[in-house]
Amino acid sequence: MRASKGSSGALEEDLGESERAQRAPCLTDAQVALAARFGTEERITRGQILFSRGERGVDFFLVLDGAIEIFHQDRGGDTRTIAVHRRHQFSGELALFNDQKVLVDARVTESGRVIRMSQTRLRRLLADEPDIARTVLGAYIVRRLSYIRYGQAAVAVVGDLGSASTLSILRFLERNGFPVTALEITEPDTLQFLRNRDVESSRQKFPVVVYGQGKILENPTIEVLAEHLGIREELRSGDEVADLAIVGAGPAGLAAAVYGASEGLRTVVLEAEAPGGQAGSSSMIENYLGFPLGVSGQDLAARAEIQAQKFGARIALPRRVAGLDCAGSPFTLRMEDGDTVRARSLVIATGAHYRRLDLPDVARFEGSGIQYAATAVEARLCAGEEVVVVGGANSAGQAAVFLSKQARHVHLLVRGPALALKMSQYLQERVQASDRISVHVNTRLTALDGARHLDTAHWVDTRTGTGTARKVAGVFLMTGATPNTAWLGDCLETDRDGFLCTGAQITGHTGAFTHRRAHDLETSVPGIFAVGDVRAESVKRVASAVGEGSVVVSAVHQVLGEQAAPQDRSRAGEPRPHHFPTGAPR
Repeated sequence: MRASKGSSGALEEDLGESERAQRAPCLTDAQVALAARFGTEERITRGQILFSRGERGVDFFLVLDGAIEIFHQDRGGDTRTIAVHRRHQFSGELALFNDQKVLVDARVTESGRVIRMSQTRLRRLLADEPDIARTVLGAYIVRRLSYIRYGQAAVAVVGDLGSASTLSILRFLERNGFPVTALEITEPDTLQFLRNRDVESSRQKFPVVVYGQGKILENPTIEVLAEHLGIREELRSGDEVADLAIVGAGPAGLAAAVYGASEGLRTVVLEAEAPGGQAGSSSMIENYLGFPLGVSGQDLAARAEIQAQKFGARIALPRRVAGLDCAGSPFTLRMEDGDTVRARSLVIATGAHYRRLDLPDVARFEGSGIQYAATAVEARLCAGEEVVVVGGANSAGQAAVFLSKQARHVHLLVRGPALALKMSQYLQERVQASDRISVHVNTRLTALDGARHLDTAHWVDTRTGTGTARKVAGVFLMTGATPNTAWLGDCLETDRDGFLCTGAQITGHTGAFTHRRAHDLETSVPGIFAVGDVRAESVKRVASAVGEGSVVVSAVHQVLGEQAAPQDRSRAGEPRPHHFPTGAPR
């Protein structure tokens, strides 16, 4: 049975001393005294259920004496202990920083006393006491990672692991840090797993997702899946207006969220799939400042997401924006599902996607051989097989190096005469040093073959006309970039390729700026900004996107200052008084 994560479900006693200490640290006496000011002391009694899997907005519990057991039911229906929190230890994990459903249950195993605080009060505590914040946040990150590593609190995805629909579900769950186990439908153990749950494999529409107490979703859409698993967050409606709405949670959008929320702006981020954007599909970024050993795009995005939520930013996903009313502030964003978000300023950070090749069968094989990301989900399907990577820039080099660790061989197809034109030197050296990567320059992909799945790729050397056909497990397309701006219609000025014009690039809408010039990152509509890959002439690097997302908040403050009452205009550009969105600390 092929599984994407460890399926043993490690018990508390199975963990090493170091990992157990990271997952369940103790606060000092002084830290407990500080924390007590933010909560209320309560007595707990043996057998009391403090919260159950699937609840939203659960409280934080700091144990003074007694014991709290954190547990879940595994795929066999058995109750398994994840952790037992005792004196000066605390409950919770990353779900306490958003409006998602909790993944585990908690009950009292020894009567005693706790300090109980709401999520609002917890965020205030972490904002005011950085030493406690480091301990709590560190534990929460390790707990979620251990859920993923050991398959604890996981859902099971059963299906053809090479199919587009199954891969789509797995990719969504894994990129959102949700514990998941993938089961191949043809394996005998999987069939027994289904029979144990009275699931008729001949009657289901696969893939199926098994979650909770034997609940089943048949071939769900991402939106339905997110709703049932509690990943989807509700958007508050009514008259609430955000100071700053950010569309897209790639590096640029997350950076804007961190700086906006930390400087007191009511900040909401709308993301269609998962934090990280295109960078989230990068297996290893080795030239990002401060990470000498490299960092995966997904890990970088996950840490930035937590950082933004710590300061009170709301990150709502999966929420796909379908349109924008940009007639005037407050601007209105329309979601595909009909919900709306209103904001006094906008930052568009929707990035770009890899360009689809003009080949007859690309659409047919997308997700079942043709891939646009090289993460662990896709790499597992290529173990021991040959693969093709198309592209000559950094993303293609990163994909080739990453895939070569599992694939038998990687063929890197480059249209130009050499790698040096677009790829960083360190990646060129990695690619050229690997005996499992062959670089084919002046080469283009010409055809794809296969029945249910892609199995053969054809390419040609454009200098000699020599054609090659190879049996491959996948083709990874990392070719050029197309901006994600179609949802904007003609609201904002773009260049001829669809990227958003900002600052001095604006030519046709300068009349909108009657009293000042546009800020460097401001679009043709005052108060709407563009950062990262979606912006025309941007440098397509993670560090550049993070930089733009960080500095744009200064211009946002100035625009919000211009919108203030006349008596406040003299303070335009200064940070606004610190306040938080609904549900965050005050």
